[in-house]
Formats: sequence, structure tokens, C-alpha cells
Amino acid sequence: MSAGMRIGEGGGPTPEHAGPAALREQQARAQRSTTITLVRHGDPDWTPGGGPSVDDPGLTPFGARQAEAVAAALARTPVDFVYVSPYRRSRDTAAPIEAATSRRAQVVEGLAEVGVAVAGLTQEDVDRYFQAASRRPLNEHWEGWPGAETFPHFHGRVTKALTGLLAPHGIHPTREHDFTVWSAPETPVSIVIVAHGGTNSVLLTHLLDVRPVPWEWLRFESQLAAYSVAEARPIGAHGSVWSLQNFNEVDHLRAAGLR
Repeated sequence: MSAGMRIGEGGGPTPEHAGPAALREQQARAQRSTTITLVRHGDPDWTPGGGPSVDDPGLTPFGARQAEAVAAALARTPVDFVYVSPYRRSRDTAAPIEAATSRRAQVVEGLAEVGVAVAGLTQEDVDRYFQAASRRPLNEHWEGWPGAETFPHFHGRVTKALTGLLAPHGIHPTREHDFTVWSAPETPVSIVIVAHGGTNSVLLTHLLDVRPVPWEWLRFESQLAAYSVAEARPIGAHGSVWSLQNFNEVDHLRAAGLR
């Protein structure tokens, strides 16, 4: 430990001359709360061997190293449950997390990424597909990517999957006036969800009670193998709201020489 630093009562390093407010805040944060950690999958191998694009790619060797790095980072804190998208790139990312945390990942079909129609195209054609679709008038974005899943369907599918996987843990949303509040279990749980840029963006929008737009992946844009953490914080008479404590965390990738 460097000079001028000491370990505070909460267990983390604290500046030697930290004031009482800083110490109280650190101690409060050290108390375990219910958290949801959203992990984006590692680098996908969309065009294996340089051929046409595939529907359900695994990870590149670089992506596999990213997955190992994020697993090592998550294993430093408690992990009680792991849920994963059915797509291979997410399951390949979840595999080292399972090994590092001794938690078996449960596949949730509704966590799949938004549907697109690019299978069999060259990388150049895929790039043109997304570029052309992104330049459409804004109201047309509700239709989703051309020839594929609409955004309202995608949003409804993902939020329904979230509600379903949280319910067994005693975490339920309710509406109070114009706000959504959530019940929180008496014993805090730490939940990890391994999915996709679009899926995780919709999950964050829903958890934070933000009005959805059909370009969520731009509003909450996370990098490959990055993770974000939402924590349940009590508010009102009975409920909790989700507080975004960490977004697009990539320090683990930097430490592993992957950025």
C-alpha cells in the first residue's frame, strides 16, 4: 500500500486524512446491498475464417481473454446468481465467470440481443446494412432493424425476461404515482447478467425508470466485456430504486492489456 493511505473500517483503502463524511460514506457503501451487474459479451467472431457472417458466433481468441479478465474482476465480490443470454458469444463469456464464482449460469431466452437480418452477408454488406438503417428518419427506428424484430417487441421481451428472473428472488416492480419502485429481499443478493449491448441498455433503461427510445444501445453504450452495476437503494415507505453505481467498467481490461 502506498504511503498516505490506510484501510478504513469498510475494508477499502482510504486517504490518510479523509474527513468524517468520506469515512461515513465509505462505510455505508461497504454494507452489502442487492446488486445487478450487467456484463456485455467479449469480442465475437462474426466472420469465422474470413467467410460470410454467421447468426450465432462464438468468441475470438481475443474475446476469450476478455471473458477471463471480466471473470477475474467479478470474482473479487460476492456473486450469488448468474443469468445469460442463449447466444453463444454470451455463453462463452459466462463460462469463465461460472468457473471463477462457482455459480452455474442459467440461460434466459428473453435476454437475446435484438434481432437483425445479416446472416450470410459479407462484413462490408453488414456495415452498409447498419449504416443505412441508422440514417433513417427517427420515427422509423421504432420498426427495428430492417426485416427483423421491432423495437417495441424487443423492449417488451427483455423487460419481461428481467421481471421473470428477478421474481424468484423477491424482487418485484410496482408503480407508485408516476414512479416505479422495487421490492428488495431481506437478505441482499448479487445477480450477474451476461448479455449484449442492446439487451443491457434496455435493462438499464428499465431499471432506472427512464423513458425508452429505440436507440437504447447508443444512450447506454457499453464496450465489449465491460460491465455496469445497479444497486437497490431504499426509498419511500416500502420500496427501493436502482442506483447506477458503475457504468461501462473496463479497468479489468486495461489491467490485462486488452485495451
